[in-house]
Amino acid sequence: MTLRSTTLAADSVPRAELWGIGRDHVAGQPADFQISWDDWERDTAWAESMLAEHGVGSGTAVLIIGGMPESPWFDPFETAVLRRGGHYSLGEVFSFEAFRSGMYATRLGVEVVFGINRAVADGLGGELGPALAGVRTIFARPDAVPLLQAAGLTALTVSRLGPGLAVSCPVGDGAHLNAAEWSVEADGEQLMLTTVGPRAHQMTRQHVGVTGQVAVDPCACGRPGARVYLSPDRGV
Repeated sequence: MTLRSTTLAADSVPRAELWGIGRDHVAGQPADFQISWDDWERDTAWAESMLAEHGVGSGTAVLIIGGMPESPWFDPFETAVLRRGGHYSLGEVFSFEAFRSGMYATRLGVEVVFGINRAVADGLGGELGPALAGVRTIFARPDAVPLLQAAGLTALTVSRLGPGLAVSCPVGDGAHLNAAEWSVEADGEQLMLTTVGPRAHQMTRQHVGVTGQVAVDPCACGRPGARVYLSPDRGV
């Protein structure tokens, strides 16, 4: 069987009802959530719009650092990079894999790093600054931001919030969720998420195990909805 015939045969198989099922943790307990194909398409369209604002386009090299279980959050951005005409490499979230992310950043002309976490920043150690010095835009998990700042690097925010994802716009004043899909509120310092879009998974004022603050004043970038400022020790 040739590759073409295999591909055609695969295309003839009925598509699964769901794009996938993600798993988060609520109050220390696993919590699954369904993702429909329509959900995934809207998430990818939003990711495209975010990346466009950050100048990701034809030929842009992007390094995406995320674990396999994070596909529900990060896959739309991987697809969006390709749809924008860019290309991406994948780094893992473990400290022992940090060298690979550093190698990609220095050897592949990476312009955007998306998702660096504390474990990778720690793993790079004294090479953190040199490895990312040529990267124009760095999206970091909140726990990595202090290490990046100590290395003389400026970082924007990317963080999971339950089934949602918060990403900084170029203004860098907090991080946005897709306001057509999610509403975020604060219960003290605990953030709560509510589904507002027609998603397969619905939730109402669900604590997502992330601490921070919520701003409802308009962002200078013009995006609608609230923004979040996340605590360095409680973002994911």
